Amino acid sequence: MGHKTINKGLVFLIISLLLLFLFGSVVLAQNNGKITAIVVRDNEHIDTKFIISLISSNIGDTFSKDKIQTDMKAIYDSGYFLDVQVKLEPFRDGYRVVFSVKENTLVKDIVIEGSTVLEAQEIKNAMVLDKGQVFSQMILQNDLDRISQLYREKGLILAQLEDIDYNQDTGVLLIKIVEGKIEEIKITGNEKTVDRVIRRHVKVEPGQLFDFNEVRKSLQDVYNLGFFDDVSMKLEPGSAENMIVLVIEVREKSTGLLGGGGGYSTGEGLFAYASVKEANLFGQGQSIEAKLEVGGRTTYSLSFYDPWLGNASSPTFFGLDVYDTFLEVNKQIDGIDSKYEMERMGGKLTFGQEFKEHFKVGIELKSEEASYELISGKLPDNLQAGLTNSLKPFLIYDTRDDRFNPTEGWFGTVSVLSAGGVLGGDYNFRKYDLDLRTYFSTGPIREGYKRDTTISSAINEGVLAMRMMVGYGDTSLPSFAKYEIGGLGTIRGYEYKEFVGDVSLVFNVEYRFPVADNLQAVLFADLGYAWDHGIPITIGDLKFGKGVGIRFDTFLGPISIDYGFGEGDEEGKAYFSIGHTF
Repeated sequence: MGHKTINKGLVFLIISLLLLFLFGSVVLAQNNGKITAIVVRDNEHIDTKFIISLISSNIGDTFSKDKIQTDMKAIYDSGYFLDVQVKLEPFRDGYRVVFSVKENTLVKDIVIEGSTVLEAQEIKNAMVLDKGQVFSQMILQNDLDRISQLYREKGLILAQLEDIDYNQDTGVLLIKIVEGKIEEIKITGNEKTVDRVIRRHVKVEPGQLFDFNEVRKSLQDVYNLGFFDDVSMKLEPGSAENMIVLVIEVREKSTGLLGGGGGYSTGEGLFAYASVKEANLFGQGQSIEAKLEVGGRTTYSLSFYDPWLGNASSPTFFGLDVYDTFLEVNKQIDGIDSKYEMERMGGKLTFGQEFKEHFKVGIELKSEEASYELISGKLPDNLQAGLTNSLKPFLIYDTRDDRFNPTEGWFGTVSVLSAGGVLGGDYNFRKYDLDLRTYFSTGPIREGYKRDTTISSAINEGVLAMRMMVGYGDTSLPSFAKYEIGGLGTIRGYEYKEFVGDVSLVFNVEYRFPVADNLQAVLFADLGYAWDHGIPITIGDLKFGKGVGIRFDTFLGPISIDYGFGEGDEEGKAYFSIGHTF
């Protein structure tokens, strides 16, 4: 924010300096003799002691023309005076130095014009200069800086203090403010993504004041769509002095992703999965994904998600998932070698809306059919087949600065799943779930909105990420609905689904720090367990895992490789996945 200075004060300064340098008085041509007295005259409102405090010359000093000129300038620079003159008078075997001053007039009124965001009284309250005081150019200058700071804190960085004028005759101080407005918003660089998908995340509109805080949030929201490597802005002049054109520049990236992962569990052996995903279908912001898992189990799934249905004024999201899972199990049951197949087939429909900044509310309707087929031997007694229909309302809170690689903020979900009842099906139960995450930056916050920002290997420039997950079933849950703890996503260092129960508790802590461009190292610690109803829940049951990992960006997306160690495990276990664990 800039502002103009008062020309009248500049004129007086030039005149005074000319008088100082010309110094027509004969007495000032002398540069000898002692100062025997220092006197201030003609001041009406400014205290004499204050003026004397500005003078560096002292009684007893040898008279110095240069030093007297410095004193005159110090008095003038205090901002209270229109003119300062000096003369010498013989006094007690030396000279009396007389400073004659002409004060600025008293301020009778302060008029604020052009401010629509800040009330005039709010601006005046920030000022030191007030009615009834002697006008001071220096105090005014500091006040103008404070006013500029007020606007910057509001995000209005384009506001200008265009016309500052103090009338010595009337005592009226006029401060005219011009607040920069957005004339037009342009979007460039989006060859695939349609403008509408970007514009609906821009929180400012033409005709509004340029609010940098809102523009910055808009850039982050556009980046968080996941369709761009870079999102930035530039400003172009508008048709009038107070108008600007906001240009949002994006650099698109490939949104067709190949994903994958894998692992090992005692029950299912080696398994791997692969997925094909288009995150920006036809440039409309919708996503579609097909996934295949093979190994101990075989799963086919297809998902579709639209984060903003139609032309709704606020984000209204919709999701549809269908899946079919086959698992062949070979195990001894009551001493009999047995073999059977399990199939779980179902789908879910998700619908919700953002109802306030950072908050989303939604509901998930799910139906799943579980069946088992005996091939040889006998089936376990605890297998539960049948139809499960459920309804799960949920609430999401999200203040993360970056949805893909957060450095600060919170993310939380809370949900209640109700199965059976009026929904029908073969099972009736409820599950209550909480997932809470937080992120703290331990170094400088990165600038801009880019994935590739890790350019330092300093460990103190990392991110501390923490998560807590709590799950509670109100009854003994069916086998397919129990909480499955162990492995990637819960407690690394243990086998997948090693701990199964009706109640679960998991804590995760990660410290992520950059070691090179596009490469992060991770130190992690996990703690958790699952209990069946009827078994006392004790802290001593919690299982601890720890380890290290790396995260690096590839054309497939961000790849994660972790190596974890459970209690008493000296060999450890490796995990491979796409994206951060949380």
